[in-house]
Amino acid sequence: MATRPRRVGVLGTGWGARVSVPAFRAAGWEVAGLWSRRPERAAAEASRLEIPFATDGWQALIQRPEIDAVAIHTPPHMHLELCRAAFAVGKHVLCDKPFATTVADARELLAAAEDSDRTAMINYEFRFAPLRLQIASLLSEGGIGAVRHVSMDLHTTNPLVQMDRAWRLDPSHGGGLLNELGSHAIDRLRQWFGELETVSARLGSFPPPGLDPAFTSEDQISATLTFAGGGVANLSLSWVSDPPVGLRIVITGSEGVIVATSPGSMLTEGEVLLGRVGEDGLSAVDAPSDDAAVSGGGAVDASARLIRAFAQGINEGRSPSPNFEDGLRSQIALEGVRESAASGRVVELSRG
Repeated sequence: MATRPRRVGVLGTGWGARVSVPAFRAAGWEVAGLWSRRPERAAAEASRLEIPFATDGWQALIQRPEIDAVAIHTPPHMHLELCRAAFAVGKHVLCDKPFATTVADARELLAAAEDSDRTAMINYEFRFAPLRLQIASLLSEGGIGAVRHVSMDLHTTNPLVQMDRAWRLDPSHGGGLLNELGSHAIDRLRQWFGELETVSARLGSFPPPGLDPAFTSEDQISATLTFAGGGVANLSLSWVSDPPVGLRIVITGSEGVIVATSPGSMLTEGEVLLGRVGEDGLSAVDAPSDDAAVSGGGAVDASARLIRAFAQGINEGRSPSPNFEDGLRSQIALEGVRESAASGRVVELSRG
């Protein structure tokens, strides 16, 4: 007897409607409900996307009995309440990044997940981008030996000033470059090189004229991080580069070098080069095949792969990485960056 597709309720009509809905469908799920804080927005997006239920009351969505899981794409200050409510009624949870606004909330989120028997993952979907997986494979295979130094430079424009998502620029709601793109950079470092040990950082703010002062957050990040397993990373992020330059990553090891470049910020497209000790120059590494692509690449494909891992976790009764433990570790690093920038000292990152 065939089983019905799993059903998800999506909270949020920004990323949730644009990326999460098509990604869940590509992964074989039914999207059974959609929430927005604005009732007219919820109704319009649900109609456009042919979703049968729309509401501006998140409780009404989470409590629907036909829904197996919820995808939370809301400002991070809402995550703790929404996740607790979802776990309380037996829903699996895919929660967006940044995980929380404080480490204390992140610890409570992890505890709530551990107290439930539900699958709980973080929407670090770009872990599943083919180029990023390719670099992870090269590193795990010892392609350049022991990693000694990493430089990660991103110079792009801020896409949020003109968008109807003012909370992403509001520090009290978890806005700013560090949460928006820095959280992905921290996760990229952790995926490739393991746990972070210390951080020294500076932040800069260059708000455009006329912006509400309450929405002034960091626009530039310079940080040096060390890894528990050895090695150092220099991180430079800016979203005030006009025109945008893109992403460049150089990974130096005892036996060679990996260089990755991308016109965007998340390695959904670009080039990977590899050079080994004694060779002249760098050679392009063949791009990995992408038989699972559904949209020609990008965020929807990366999200669909994460959702397939989410479904597998549900089937097996576990929470695959990136999970709420990864969310906590990233939050500790993000808070460490802020603490270092405020104090001017090197901050040790807690492992507890």
